[in-house]
Amino acid sequence: MNCRQHLRYAFVALLLPMAAMAQIPGLSKPEPAPAEQKSEEPATIPIANIPLKAEEDERFIQEAMLRAQSSNKADAMARQLKDIQKSVSTLSQKSQSGKLEGVQISRLESLDRHWSFLDRELTQWQSRLQSVAKPLSEDAAELASRKQVWINTRTAAAATLAPPLLRSMDELLLEFEKADQTISQPLTKLLDLGRDASIIQARVSRNLAAVRKQISSVDHDLAVLDSDNLYIALTAAKSEEAGDLESLKKGLSIEEDFRAEFDRANERPERVFWIFALLLLPLFLWLAYSARKLLKGDSRLEQYRKTLTRPFSAWLLLAVMGLLILQMSGPMIRIQLLMLLAWLPVMRLQPQHVHDGIGRWMYLTAVFYVINLLAFLLSQNPLLFRLTVLFNGLLMLGTLAWLLYRSRTALNARSNRQLLVLRIIIGVSTLAMLVAVVSNIFGNVTLAAMLTDATLDTAYMGLFLFAVGNVVRAFSRFLFRGTAEKLKSRTQHAGGLLEVMSGLFNFVLVALWLYGALTVFRIFRPLMALVNSISSFAIEFGNISITIGSIVLFGVSVYLSFWLAKTIRGVLSEDILPNMELPRGVANSISSLSYYALLVSGLMVALAAAGFHISQLALILGALSVGIGLGLQDVVKNFVSGLILMVERPVQPGDIVEVSNTTGRVRDIGMRATTLTTFEGADVIVPNGMLLSEKMINWTLSSDNRRIEIAIGVSYEADPKHVLAVLTAVANKAEGVTHDPPPTVVFTGFGPNSLDFSVRAWTDNYDDAIFIRSALAVDMHAALTEAGIAIPYPQRDLHLRSVDPDILSQLQRSSP
Repeated sequence: MNCRQHLRYAFVALLLPMAAMAQIPGLSKPEPAPAEQKSEEPATIPIANIPLKAEEDERFIQEAMLRAQSSNKADAMARQLKDIQKSVSTLSQKSQSGKLEGVQISRLESLDRHWSFLDRELTQWQSRLQSVAKPLSEDAAELASRKQVWINTRTAAAATLAPPLLRSMDELLLEFEKADQTISQPLTKLLDLGRDASIIQARVSRNLAAVRKQISSVDHDLAVLDSDNLYIALTAAKSEEAGDLESLKKGLSIEEDFRAEFDRANERPERVFWIFALLLLPLFLWLAYSARKLLKGDSRLEQYRKTLTRPFSAWLLLAVMGLLILQMSGPMIRIQLLMLLAWLPVMRLQPQHVHDGIGRWMYLTAVFYVINLLAFLLSQNPLLFRLTVLFNGLLMLGTLAWLLYRSRTALNARSNRQLLVLRIIIGVSTLAMLVAVVSNIFGNVTLAAMLTDATLDTAYMGLFLFAVGNVVRAFSRFLFRGTAEKLKSRTQHAGGLLEVMSGLFNFVLVALWLYGALTVFRIFRPLMALVNSISSFAIEFGNISITIGSIVLFGVSVYLSFWLAKTIRGVLSEDILPNMELPRGVANSISSLSYYALLVSGLMVALAAAGFHISQLALILGALSVGIGLGLQDVVKNFVSGLILMVERPVQPGDIVEVSNTTGRVRDIGMRATTLTTFEGADVIVPNGMLLSEKMINWTLSSDNRRIEIAIGVSYEADPKHVLAVLTAVANKAEGVTHDPPPTVVFTGFGPNSLDFSVRAWTDNYDDAIFIRSALAVDMHAALTEAGIAIPYPQRDLHLRSVDPDILSQLQRSSP
């Protein structure tokens, strides 16, 4: 018999005598007044709920024990932590982290990357540990809470409960103890692992801080001599081949350890990348095959002939670019090897103007890069490192000097802006290498190594990005050649948007090159420190503090929001939506609502970038409510009316409307007001609330049809039937008059001087209605004149009651 059955039988045995006692008069107790309902769990369990609560808690105990027994991740977590600890210990021993003085800047940068990688690995491990330990800790806390409730119930009701019920509660408490022991074992192990990880984390943070401090020190002391001059260093050196080989092995060993750890951590992303890259190779081959056929008859792609006909080089270059993005925080030697792997496609895919400006001398970059890579590996041996850097510097100085002379000759032969820029870059690079060689000779090896490495990396990085940009532009223009031409010829904004995207792509390439150049020249970190110090300067107004950086970010975000919203609205309203079959006014509503939605979103982003918390909008909304109550009712009314106009669409841009005795064409519907352009050329701003609250006549709401009515009177001597026939014939032949419905001519009545007729015709061109009416009136006059039908002048009878005698005598004398 299990615990649940014990509880059921005990509960029945308890209720039977209590029910019998309740039937005896005088023994029944009045029901207590209901207590206030509490949100917290009661300290004891009511007797009536004991069986159900026991069944529920027993089920929870079994589930918690199953979760604890199935949670076998503690051993895996322990193995992962052991691997990280081993990597930390190995790196500390090999790099001699306590002795960083005198270590070359390239080696310090590599150590910074390595320690940063271990720090990220340890942080991710701690996150996984929390996700594994959280369910166990929640179960342990819940078990403790439920167990305490049963203990309180057992203590409080020990004198009133039946023995079988007490025994069942004791068995349930034993189940709680067993579950506590089952959960405590893996949870204790995980907590111990967490404490060990904290110790390792402190060690990693300490080493990382030491490396970065040494890097900052080296950057600060770049102008300080750090070695003897070259002559003293050579005479005092005791070269030992075994020691040189040992230093090379140590450098390779550190980089190999980093590579293995990094590959193990990024195995899945790299595998996915290679699958994707291999799938792209057939696409590049097919595009090259198609391009060869097209290039024969299309001269617009002639400048990209070399790129389009070398698909494997283009594919390899983009694959290396993707690997560099994946390996951006990886080992330095891996990045340098990848750049060296990309050397051949970089050289093969350079634009023609680069070949014209530099010539075959750019192929020497492979030699410089290999020597520079060798210097990095020999950085543990100060003398060999120094001599390697000096040899590479001399080679680069000679090459740059020759290119400087060559560019001067070419510039004298033909003036070219690109050649002038290239000459300036070569001149600056030559000066940098001259300073590097002189610094190396006189004893500033750190400055010499930095300038040599930075000059080479900057030049090669420029060639690399030139080639990448050339590949992307060539294949994108080939793929979208038809679409681009259609957009430029048929649209107003989308074609310009392509130019903007091209400019943004060039900007990204320049920004990447600039970031790399500032980094390798050791300028980026102090520059960012200066920018941070300036941007953190606060301007205080009482309790309000605004930093310069937040102001700049806010301004840039608002500008980008307006530009993006305006561009998207232009593309939607003029290029995309007009070509879609949409109900009347939907296109304008979509483009306008998109514009204001992007503006509001951009404003929120700008506020967040400025450090303003979105939760603080309650203050602004409160202030707005006060403003609305005081004097912004009309603003809100017009704003809401603008939303209604965009949803219901009773009017759209281009409509001819009449409101408040003003007639004009709708030019723009804003969120607050609508702009009308009258036929006199004036712009009238009409609040949106007026369009909804007052009577508005929309002449073109459902169609552009307009009725033309011309009243005309003829002489009483004319035959009305003949006049109707003449006018009907003129109206039917009039240009611009529709025949559905057909024009009509009606005899409206007898005027004081004429027979009155009305010509009524329809036109489907509202804009030209006034000109059609004018032409119809001219044709009617000509037809009536040709038919001999006169149009009488107004006649009046004058009756004189009295006349002055002098005037009467004059009239009589003048009469015959």
